[in-house]
Amino acid sequence: MIKYKLAKLFQGIEIGAFNTAKDWGDDTEDYYYKYFNDKDNEIRAGSILAFTAMLGNWYNGPADVFRTQAKIGVTYLPKEQFYFFEDYLTVFLVNAPSIKRDFPNLYSYTVYYLYILDKQEEFELVFPEIEHELFRKMRAQLFLIENSTQINPPAFNKMLREVGLPTFFPSWD
Repeated sequence: MIKYKLAKLFQGIEIGAFNTAKDWGDDTEDYYYKYFNDKDNEIRAGSILAFTAMLGNWYNGPADVFRTQAKIGVTYLPKEQFYFFEDYLTVFLVNAPSIKRDFPNLYSYTVYYLYILDKQEEFELVFPEIEHELFRKMRAQLFLIENSTQINPPAFNKMLREVGLPTFFPSWD
């Protein structure tokens, strides 16, 4: 079932990247963070990519699955909040060393979006209900000077190939 949800979620990602909203509805609802250390690399990579897509959709604007803002006139799907930033960030930090080792391009994209979203508006302000120590830990672990190369992600197609997804635009190599 998880592989079906991931396949549905990533239909067209090779064309729309994170600039188009993914299908965050009932058909793809899952606790993807629970698979960040799955023994099946396809499930593991897909679940991490789901988190990255959540971040990319948030940054680029087509979707806000973490409900970072109260937007008038926006219909959220699912209607009740299902995805919680704290769950995803906590598990990502625990698994970051192995994610970085096994999926360096995907790791770079995830860290990139965490970095630019946090710079855009500090997470303490976006999520005041979350213990601020989590964000300090994130910055210390992911944004150190020696990790600065991780803040500039590689070509999008490199990341797609790494997780076993098709590519489309040659200019994204």
